Amino acid sequence: MKDANERNHETDCAADDMLNRILSARERRADVQRGMLAEFGRPLISFTLNIAGARKTFPLAQQAFSEGKLQIARQLEREGIPVAVYREIFGDAGSCGIWALDADPVRIKKLAISIEEGSGLGRLFDIDVLRADGSGISRRELGLPMRKCLICGAEAHACARSQKHPVEELIHRTEELLRDYFDRRFADQVAGAALRALMYEVSVTPKPGLVDRNNNGAHRNMDFFKFIDSCSALVPYFHAFTMKGMRLKGTPGQLFQAVRYTGQAAEDAMFAATGGVNTHKGAIYSLGLICAAAGRLHRGKKKAGPGDVTALCSEMAKVSLKELEEKKSAPETHGEAAFSRYGFLGVKGEAANGFPSVIHVAFPVLRGLLKQGVSYNDAGAVTLLHLIATVEDTNIAARTEKRTYAAVRRKVQNLIDSVTDTDGLLCAARRLDGEFIALNISAGGCADLLAIAFMLVFLYQPD
Repeated sequence: MKDANERNHETDCAADDMLNRILSARERRADVQRGMLAEFGRPLISFTLNIAGARKTFPLAQQAFSEGKLQIARQLEREGIPVAVYREIFGDAGSCGIWALDADPVRIKKLAISIEEGSGLGRLFDIDVLRADGSGISRRELGLPMRKCLICGAEAHACARSQKHPVEELIHRTEELLRDYFDRRFADQVAGAALRALMYEVSVTPKPGLVDRNNNGAHRNMDFFKFIDSCSALVPYFHAFTMKGMRLKGTPGQLFQAVRYTGQAAEDAMFAATGGVNTHKGAIYSLGLICAAAGRLHRGKKKAGPGDVTALCSEMAKVSLKELEEKKSAPETHGEAAFSRYGFLGVKGEAANGFPSVIHVAFPVLRGLLKQGVSYNDAGAVTLLHLIATVEDTNIAARTEKRTYAAVRRKVQNLIDSVTDTDGLLCAARRLDGEFIALNISAGGCADLLAIAFMLVFLYQPD
């Protein structure tokens, strides 16, 4: 057994060795800079990350370096600054990107500062600019304020010089900033996909009995623009669903309970935007589950696909399905009324079973048509017909008798079986639109499932 002194000595030796390796890596970086200055005779950008502590390379840091490198390249392109050469160095001091540029070094420095001040990761970016003679350009030289401390907001250089903050605190704050940036960016992507899915769904034309670009379908209290109002109001909530999926621990059932209030708040925002009209209540439930599931899977760093997302939705949604089956009070929604009258489980049953109508019908039909080069509009219209033929839509059930509903489903299925080309099915959908309006039929549940299929395409199988 080693005593405490031996263990401390080994720790000190390891720290000294790491420090020497970092110093050696920094000297190598300086050698590359001197070599590029001598070879190209142009100003340089030298980009690294401000990472406290001995560990400079880890997955989040590498992700941040790639992001910073991309932001610099885009800014150079926007400003029309030619790049003579670009080189990268990897080592114990972290990654470093070096650009040799054909531009005034002061202009380059101002561009670098705009990234450091404007990017969400800018506080961790260290973008040095060297003149062709090797001298650096400081913020002070340009009359600009010095950089702020990550912890207290004071001048960073002064805090570093006085070692005001423990290294562990700086490391924790750095990792927190990195996680928050990439988590929020992913949540933005998911929320954007949800918004896009809802906008595509309402835009698909023709949609029998539903609001589209031609008419209001079987609805008197809503139109295309009211749907746009509703979609716009829901974006922050889709972001919140995703963030909760990433941040909350516990079982899928506990996650469902945790996001329930977010769903209720989203409904409030929808009603406020539409003047009390229910445009997206079912979609809030369904796409909210998809967002939360996508966030949970992203947090686990698992390579997810549509089936993984819907399987997790199934685990989450069993809570609300059980509540529907045990409900003894009078029905409050179309879904509850259809369950009471016909035993249709509606969106809660779809979700609790892993959205089988999406995974086995809508998604493969939609994706298959898109791969054939069919437009999003036409592929969406045909996919909706497949859903109407197969799904027990509680919206339709609430608006008509069971015999009529069964006849409608048979008719749509016969059309799918007998008409094989997309143009023919679109013509049939236009005819059905008039029939559905006359019968006061609206396949709102199928429309929500179409939106889910769009969202899964956007997230996991984009063009």
